Amino acid sequence: MAELFYDDDADLAVVQGRNVAVLGYGDQAQAHALSLRDSGVDVRVGLEETSPDRADAEAEGLRVVTPYEACEESDLVVLLGSDQELPNLYGDAIEPNLVDGDSVLFGRGFAVRYGYVKPREGVDVLLVAPIERGPVVRREFEEGRGVPMLVAVEQDPSGKAWELALSYAKAIGGTRAGAIKTTFTEAVEAELFGEQAVLCGGVPELVRSGFETLVEAGYQPEVAYLECLHQLKQAVDLMYEAGLAEQCRAWSETGEYGAYSAGAYLLDDAVKQRMRLVLRAIEAGSWTADFVADQQTGAPRANEFRQRSESHPIEETAQDMRRLMGWLGPHHH
Repeated sequence: MAELFYDDDADLAVVQGRNVAVLGYGDQAQAHALSLRDSGVDVRVGLEETSPDRADAEAEGLRVVTPYEACEESDLVVLLGSDQELPNLYGDAIEPNLVDGDSVLFGRGFAVRYGYVKPREGVDVLLVAPIERGPVVRREFEEGRGVPMLVAVEQDPSGKAWELALSYAKAIGGTRAGAIKTTFTEAVEAELFGEQAVLCGGVPELVRSGFETLVEAGYQPEVAYLECLHQLKQAVDLMYEAGLAEQCRAWSETGEYGAYSAGAYLLDDAVKQRMRLVLRAIEAGSWTADFVADQQTGAPRANEFRQRSESHPIEETAQDMRRLMGWLGPHHH
């Protein structure tokens, strides 16, 4: 079982004793910066002079300086931005300002795990990764609750990195819910696998295949859309709230029996074997090397994949069907 840490395991004074720089002001960075401030932490936000986010951060009462200045002033630098931007930002603003005893905290371990950022030996390297998006992290913090977080330490020359990681998690509400001990490697590899095999890869491909199967057999696209995509939200909400077994039972007797009779037949050991190959490519770094090479040459493969996804017939049907669903709001039309 995973080791969990709660409020009593963490001392807020540790992070309150640091000068903290949060670089960027995306969803997570905003949530972290505001909650750190509300927890009595000396925090500044690092944004370029030209950043459109400066006005938002300043309107919230946060102090904003350039990323370089933020790192210069700080002994804990927090990186929550995209994987692609990290290496340049690290080299330009962070590395020149690090001294032994400083700490760098990541919201995702990708750049460290695959060696795109190599923190020097004298600094502590931490991971604090909330399992929800920034607005939920902030909302739960403000309501006196918190969302679970993954915490890890990659380098601990000070011998106090864990104390700081837990203190930081406490300052943004994580130890109210539970901070789960992991490693950079486990957190990154499991996240990439989950995205590829299930969330962003497996499930959408299953939906497309189901839609195609019905339409090719002569069923109307609108009916196929409703049965293979639209109702997915109801199924996932049930799984999320009550678990997989309860979701089957809650659906209907026909749904439950059909799940047992067809599910394992469709997604058999051959599928699991291919999942293992996907995981192996993530563990070996070969998938990451492909991804980075594609990004560095203007993302031709990513764009080709995106084009294929956007031009699938289900997308046209989806637009038509969403017009019938006023509760989804105008941004979906």
